[in-house]
Amino acid sequence: LCKAANEEHARDLPIMNGIKEDIKATGVLDCGSPAYHEALRNLSVRLKSLQKHCKEHFEEEERDLLPLVEATELSTEQQKRTLAQCVSVMQGTHSRLFNFFLEGLTPEEAMQYLDLTTYAVIKNNLSPNFV
Repeated sequence: LCKAANEEHARDLPIMNGIKEDIKATGVLDCGSPAYHEALRNLSVRLKSLQKHCKEHFEEEERDLLPLVEATELSTEQQKRTLAQCVSVMQGTHSRLFNFFLEGLTPEEAMQYLDLTTYAVIKNNLSPNFV
Protein backbone atom coordinates (compact mmCIF):
# COMPACT_ATOMS: atom_id res chain seq x y z
CA LEU A 1 0.00 0.00 0.00
CA CYS A 2 2.76 2.45 0.96
CA LYS A 3 4.83 1.58 -2.10
CA ALA A 4 1.86 2.18 -4.39
CA ALA A 5 1.11 5.50 -2.69
CA ASN A 6 4.71 6.69 -3.03
CA GLU A 7 4.81 5.76 -6.71
CA GLU A 8 1.53 7.56 -7.36
CA HIS A 9 2.66 10.73 -5.61
CA ALA A 10 6.06 10.70 -7.32
CA ARG A 11 4.36 10.47 -10.71
CA ASP A 12 3.45 14.16 -10.63
CA LEU A 13 6.84 15.53 -9.52
CA PRO A 14 8.05 16.22 -13.09
CA ILE A 15 4.87 18.16 -13.85
CA MET A 16 5.19 20.11 -10.59
CA ASN A 17 8.83 20.92 -11.33
CA GLY A 18 7.82 22.06 -14.82
CA ILE A 19 5.18 24.34 -13.31
CA LYS A 20 7.78 25.82 -10.98
CA GLU A 21 10.15 26.46 -13.90
CA ASP A 22 7.37 27.97 -16.05
CA ILE A 23 6.47 30.34 -13.22
CA LYS A 24 10.13 31.41 -12.92
CA ALA A 25 10.39 31.90 -16.69
CA THR A 26 7.19 33.92 -16.85
CA GLY A 27 8.42 36.18 -14.07
CA VAL A 28 11.48 37.35 -15.99
CA LEU A 29 9.94 37.78 -19.44
CA ASP A 30 8.60 41.04 -20.81
CA CYS A 31 4.87 41.22 -20.22
CA GLY A 32 3.04 41.04 -23.53
CA SER A 33 5.93 39.60 -25.53
CA PRO A 34 5.39 36.45 -27.64
CA ALA A 35 7.73 34.52 -25.34
CA TYR A 36 5.68 35.65 -22.33
CA HIS A 37 2.45 34.43 -23.92
CA GLU A 38 4.08 31.13 -24.84
CA ALA A 39 5.28 30.68 -21.25
CA LEU A 40 1.75 31.37 -19.98
CA ARG A 41 0.34 28.80 -22.42
CA ASN A 42 2.88 26.23 -21.25
CA LEU A 43 2.03 26.97 -17.63
CA SER A 44 -1.67 26.62 -18.34
CA VAL A 45 -1.15 23.25 -20.07
CA ARG A 46 0.94 21.94 -17.18
CA LEU A 47 -1.57 23.13 -14.57
CA LYS A 48 -4.44 21.49 -16.43
CA SER A 49 -2.42 18.29 -16.73
CA LEU A 50 -1.65 18.30 -12.99
CA GLN A 51 -5.30 18.97 -12.19
CA LYS A 52 -6.35 16.04 -14.39
CA HIS A 53 -3.77 13.73 -12.78
CA CYS A 54 -4.86 14.79 -9.28
CA LYS A 55 -8.50 14.14 -10.07
CA GLU A 56 -7.63 10.70 -11.49
CA HIS A 57 -5.42 10.01 -8.47
CA PHE A 58 -8.17 10.75 -5.95
CA GLU A 59 -10.70 8.73 -7.93
CA GLU A 60 -8.24 5.80 -7.97
CA GLU A 61 -7.68 6.11 -4.22
CA GLU A 62 -11.39 6.10 -3.54
CA ARG A 63 -11.92 3.13 -5.83
CA ASP A 64 -8.84 1.03 -5.04
CA LEU A 65 -7.26 2.04 -1.72
CA LEU A 66 -10.22 3.05 0.42
CA PRO A 67 -11.73 -0.46 0.33
CA LEU A 68 -8.35 -1.89 1.39
CA VAL A 69 -8.15 0.50 4.32
CA GLU A 70 -11.73 -0.25 5.33
CA ALA A 71 -11.06 -3.99 5.09
CA THR A 72 -8.33 -3.76 7.74
CA GLU A 73 -11.02 -3.15 10.38
CA LEU A 74 -8.77 -1.10 12.64
CA SER A 75 -9.78 -0.48 16.22
CA THR A 76 -10.66 3.08 17.21
CA GLU A 77 -7.24 3.54 18.81
CA GLN A 78 -5.48 2.21 15.69
CA GLN A 79 -7.55 4.57 13.53
CA LYS A 80 -6.47 7.52 15.69
CA ARG A 81 -2.79 6.55 15.43
CA THR A 82 -3.08 6.07 11.67
CA LEU A 83 -4.81 9.41 11.26
CA ALA A 84 -2.16 11.13 13.38
CA GLN A 85 0.56 9.64 11.16
CA CYS A 86 -1.27 10.76 8.01
CA VAL A 87 -1.64 14.31 9.29
CA SER A 88 2.03 14.35 10.29
CA VAL A 89 3.08 13.23 6.82
CA MET A 90 0.78 15.81 5.23
CA GLN A 91 2.36 18.56 7.31
CA GLY A 92 5.82 17.58 6.14
CA THR A 93 5.04 16.98 2.49
CA HIS A 94 1.94 18.89 1.47
CA SER A 95 1.54 21.92 3.75
CA ARG A 96 2.83 24.40 1.18
CA LEU A 97 0.56 22.88 -1.48
CA PHE A 98 -2.59 22.84 0.65
CA ASN A 99 -4.05 26.08 -0.77
CA PHE A 100 -3.14 25.03 -4.32
CA PHE A 101 -4.87 21.71 -3.73
CA LEU A 102 -8.02 23.35 -2.37
CA GLU A 103 -8.19 25.76 -5.30
CA GLY A 104 -8.34 22.78 -7.65
CA LEU A 105 -11.49 21.47 -5.98
CA THR A 106 -15.02 22.65 -6.50
CA PRO A 107 -16.26 24.84 -3.64
CA GLU A 108 -18.41 21.98 -2.38
CA GLU A 109 -15.51 19.50 -2.48
CA ALA A 110 -13.20 21.98 -0.74
CA MET A 111 -15.70 22.51 2.07
CA GLN A 112 -16.19 18.75 2.49
CA TYR A 113 -12.42 18.23 2.62
CA LEU A 114 -11.92 21.06 5.11
CA ASP A 115 -14.77 19.77 7.28
CA LEU A 116 -13.31 16.26 7.34
CA THR A 117 -9.81 17.52 8.03
CA THR A 118 -10.94 19.90 10.77
CA TYR A 119 -13.08 17.20 12.37
CA ALA A 120 -10.16 14.76 12.35
CA VAL A 121 -7.76 17.32 13.81
CA ILE A 122 -10.14 18.40 16.59
CA LYS A 123 -11.40 14.92 17.45
CA ASN A 124 -7.90 13.51 17.72
CA ASN A 125 -6.21 16.54 19.32
CA LEU A 126 -3.78 16.88 16.41
CA SER A 127 -1.76 19.93 15.42
CA PRO A 128 -3.63 21.94 12.74
CA ASN A 129 -0.45 23.58 11.39
CA PHE A 130 -0.87 22.28 7.86
CA VAL A 131 -4.20 24.04 7.27
